[in-house]
Amino acid sequence: MTNVGVIGGGLIGASWAAIFSKSGFNVYVYDSHPTVFETYIKRVKLFLEELKSIDKDINIEESLDRISTNVSIEELCSKADYIQESAPEILSVKQELFARLDNLSPEHVVIGSSSSAMPISKITQNLKGQHRCIIAHPANPPHLIPCVEICPGPNTSEKTIEKAKEIFNNSGSSIVNVKKEVDGFILNRLQGALLNEAMRLYSKGYANSDEIDATIRDGLGLRWAFMGPFETIDLNAPGGIRDYMSRYGSIYTEMAKNQTEIPDWSDKMGEKLEIERRKILPENQLEGRAKKRNLLLKSLRKVKIENGEV
Repeated sequence: MTNVGVIGGGLIGASWAAIFSKSGFNVYVYDSHPTVFETYIKRVKLFLEELKSIDKDINIEESLDRISTNVSIEELCSKADYIQESAPEILSVKQELFARLDNLSPEHVVIGSSSSAMPISKITQNLKGQHRCIIAHPANPPHLIPCVEICPGPNTSEKTIEKAKEIFNNSGSSIVNVKKEVDGFILNRLQGALLNEAMRLYSKGYANSDEIDATIRDGLGLRWAFMGPFETIDLNAPGGIRDYMSRYGSIYTEMAKNQTEIPDWSDKMGEKLEIERRKILPENQLEGRAKKRNLLLKSLRKVKIENGEV
């Protein structure tokens, strides 16, 4: 497979284009709103420059030359061996798009979605080509965070799964094989558990938002940058994970009993948090902070690679 189609010219689509093009794929990009392409190449070039700071062997100009922008959906479907959809997270929009992609693309083409939470079976219900459709869910921004969740549906074929894994292996991704359908997949369910508890603690007045952030930013997150929850506890007791569970399992069991209340995600709570966050980070500094995030992410990726933590 040498040709990849990208549906969507926004930030996620541009990030995918950078990933696929730097990996040697010819990339064809479609968006139903052609005006996005006025600044598209500028965005992709920035993403490629960020990737090059991690991998000096990336050739930015050659990568850009492999990208064809503002192509028709018919041309994209006729040329792509794999299609990555990155349309808005609206079920009806994705269903309509997948119906078109299924009708327009040859039988061998695998069709993936960047959906953050919707299982592929919801997107492709009543579609004749369900067997060749799959979720390939990235973290954000995809070009700097290599994790991709490969999430098949009940009717996704093994051949489709293997083709998707081949694409993302060749793109340098860290693949998570999600074996059964579940809303939110794994990444967002873990993130959701943390966010829900953070919201509970905040709404009950245990700490302000920046202090809660500090427990991750200056605490747990430093470890989580290079190890997950199971490796963390495996190293946090002298005898490993079983020892940890024996020592501390009852603590987490008791905490879990008090974590059943649905947190407050209301507009009123959102307004309170907005006021607090804008005092910490004014609105005119949001873009600059996002750039700083990307700078730190690429620096962290480089340090991990140099230390054998790919």
